Amino acid sequence: MAYAQGSVVIAPATFKRGQRPYLVVSNADRPFFGDRYTVAVITSTERDDAVPIAERSLTEGELKTYPSYVSPWSLHVFPEQDIVKRVAQVDTGTMRTVADRIQAFTRVL
Repeated sequence: MAYAQGSVVIAPATFKRGQRPYLVVSNADRPFFGDRYTVAVITSTERDDAVPIAERSLTEGELKTYPSYVSPWSLHVFPEQDIVKRVAQVDTGTMRTVADRIQAFTRVL
């Protein structure tokens, strides 16, 4: 099953034990779409430049904590088999904000 851009998925935490939520930021144009996903960390910690996710930011599903925050500077790649499940979908406006912030952190200076 391919996870659409904007899906909130649960996968292994990269810097600690357990699992955590991530936002799928890659789209169907990504090489190996459906096999590998580029994701951004979702956390309950508010930080400058993080993108908030409120209940109204979701078109379906839910998160355990509101607000939660997407860290657009913390990107990872997971193979499909490492994703445990999909729990929500963010709206287009939130996804655009995340994509804009990722671009800001990766632009050539």
